[in-house]
Amino acid sequence: DLNSRILVIDGAMGTMIQRHRLEEEDFRGDRFQGHDKSLKGNNDLLLLTRPRIIIDIHKEYLLAGADMIETNTFSGTWVAQADYKMEECVYELNLRAAQIDRDAVEEFLEEYKDEPIAQTKKYVLGSIGPTNRTLSISPSVEQPAFRNITFDELKDAYKEQVRGLLDGKVDALLVETIFDTANSKTALYA
Repeated sequence: DLNSRILVIDGAMGTMIQRHRLEEEDFRGDRFQGHDKSLKGNNDLLLLTRPRIIIDIHKEYLLAGADMIETNTFSGTWVAQADYKMEECVYELNLRAAQIDRDAVEEFLEEYKDEPIAQTKKYVLGSIGPTNRTLSISPSVEQPAFRNITFDELKDAYKEQVRGLLDGKVDALLVETIFDTANSKTALYA
């Protein structure tokens, strides 16, 4: 399959989620009602609070012809989740993302089993996105040599994400949209 044709990857997850016009309660679900920080906008958290939305979006992309779907883990490191005080959920988010994508593929293949679109293999890619901290650029104009994260810290953050994705059985990892090449190299190293 990989050598016989061009494969199509899914599209943007964020804009598909925006169509649902979700509110704070959607991101909190029952589990995070008492959380002391706003969670609205933490799209990765929907894997735990509104997984049906993510499954349905994946199925839309598969129906549109996607051969590969990306996990909803664009912000799946403790570095990115720290903005929401959700660092402790990183492994679970990534594990569940891979499992949810597998569920979406299974549902799709069962639902369309007699259609040509369901006769080709579908792949789950573990999405590894950027963080709000960089190894190459100082967050301070006054201190150009300062960095707010070290290589080892970032490597460990990506390593935890990768562990969850691999334990969830993704077919491949996709390092994407990371503007800092040092961060990209760190993700690949992890």
